Amino acid sequence: MDGTGKTTLINSLSNYFGNVHVSKIWDLLQTKEQFLPFRSKKEVDTFLCALTPDSRLFFLAHALKYSIDKALQSESKCIIVDGYYFKYFASEITLGAQSKLVDSLIESFPKPDLVIELSLEIEKAALRKEKFSRYECGLQEANIENFVRFQTQAQAFWSGFERTNWHTINSQLSVDEVFNRSLSLINALIF
Repeated sequence: MDGTGKTTLINSLSNYFGNVHVSKIWDLLQTKEQFLPFRSKKEVDTFLCALTPDSRLFFLAHALKYSIDKALQSESKCIIVDGYYFKYFASEITLGAQSKLVDSLIESFPKPDLVIELSLEIEKAALRKEKFSRYECGLQEANIENFVRFQTQAQAFWSGFERTNWHTINSQLSVDEVFNRSLSLINALIF
C-alpha cells in the first residue's frame, strides 16, 4: 500500500546489494521513446481517471508487464518490484474491473520468489504521504479522507490473492528494523 515505506526499503536494499534491478510500474515514462502521450505522473493520473475500469486494468497491466519484462532482460541477478500487481489489481477490482479479467491477467506475471508486505494502518500511511493522486483516492478529489476511504475498500481485496511466499513486516518498526527483517528473509531465500 502507498505510504508504508516501500521506497525507503527498496532504496536501502538496492544500496546494500548493489547489482539489483528495481522495477516500477512507470518505467515506461523513463524510456527515451516518444510513444506515450504523457511524460509525468500527473498526466498519467488524469489519463487513468478518464478510463473505464477494464480499460484502466489493461493499461496498468501493460505498464507493469513492460517493466517486469525489461527487468527480466537485464543483467541483474535480483529484481525488486516496487508495488507488484497485487497493489494495482486490488485497486482496480475496487473500482469495478471484472474479477475474471484480473485472474486471467495474473497468469501472465511471474510468481515472485518472495513478497514482503509492509503493513501499516491506512490512517498512519496517509499521514506519511506528502501528496495524493486522484487514482489512489478512488478517482475522487485527491485528499486524505478519500485516500483513507478508498484504500480501506481496496485492502479488502488483498486477501483474495494467492499468498505463497508472503511475509508481512509491520512498517511502524524503525527503518533499520524493517530493513534487517527484510534482509533476513532475502538471505534465507538466497543462501
